[in-house]
Amino acid sequence: MRDRVDDERPAEAWLTAMSLRQQIAATAASIAETEDWVADTLDRLALVRPHDADRLRARAMQARLFAARERNQAAIYRAHAGLPPAGGKDTR
Repeated sequence: MRDRVDDERPAEAWLTAMSLRQQIAATAASIAETEDWVADTLDRLALVRPHDADRLRARAMQARLFAARERNQAAIYRAHAGLPPAGGKDTR
């Protein structure tokens, strides 16, 4: 006979995992916003510092690429945050 606690532990672990995935997604989205802000700032600096413009624009491009990767990661985590465990029942 299975103990009730044995049945509850996997459910708790699954809920914790889903919550963590949602938090990671939110963090990745926040990082992407920050990188976009950094890229915009570097582009503005490039306008007033012509001698450094190429370097600043290159850094801005790197920041935008990083932001895109973070948005992609956020989307992946969000997509998997609400799915039931493989082979399990959806208890929502």
